[in-house]
Amino acid sequence: MLETISEFAKILSFAFRLFGNMFAGFVLMALISAMIPIFVPSMISMFEFFIGLIQAFVFGMLTMVFMAQATQGHGGGEEHH
Repeated sequence: MLETISEFAKILSFAFRLFGNMFAGFVLMALISAMIPIFVPSMISMFEFFIGLIQAFVFGMLTMVFMAQATQGHGGGEEHH
């Protein structure tokens, strides 16, 4: 039971982290676009694209780690000599 809650907590915290990062980037871009309307928003858009690539990479790596942990056995069936 506790292990199931732990797995759902990982997924939930992962989802909130990803949502928070994406939403913060959008809010930051909207605020700066309202203040400086011409050149700076395009630079920030490129920066947000780069941040999105990093987020996708981190998401993929963490997903692989979580899947590897979920599919590995606990080693109780092996005998060590």
